[in-house]
Amino acid sequence: MKEAVPRPLFTYGSLMENLFNYDLYLAGKVTGSPKKARIKGELYHLDSKGYPALLPGDNWVYGEIFELKEFSKEILPLDKMENYYGKGASNNEYERQLVEVEVFNEATEKYDLKETVYCYLYVPDHDETFATQSTYLATGNWRAYYHQIAG
Repeated sequence: MKEAVPRPLFTYGSLMENLFNYDLYLAGKVTGSPKKARIKGELYHLDSKGYPALLPGDNWVYGEIFELKEFSKEILPLDKMENYYGKGASNNEYERQLVEVEVFNEATEKYDLKETVYCYLYVPDHDETFATQSTYLATGNWRAYYHQIAG
């Protein structure tokens, strides 16, 4: 797999701070605190898998961006967790892509900063259960949905 240029990572699901995969994959491996961010897309919860899927779309999806301390070392376990085997691989569950996000500006209290980051986008064509076993999240907020279903 070709090495990626270091960039921040946009997370919208279990990799967000204080959620279960953050502790496993990102705790102690990021610089500073996460920044609130949003991206245009469509967010789903994969009912049988217990994690989210981001697809291209026109609604806001909310998450966080992080900078990995050692990008080339830390991105590999994330690629493995996301079942990403290289650009366009036929067995990818997610595709790691460069996208533009809007970052929340504490000074203006608006999403008025833009940044180019990596994001894992779901590949529904590789999932025969997607159409019948996913829940659309109109709020674009997987953290809130997860806390609701986790009790």
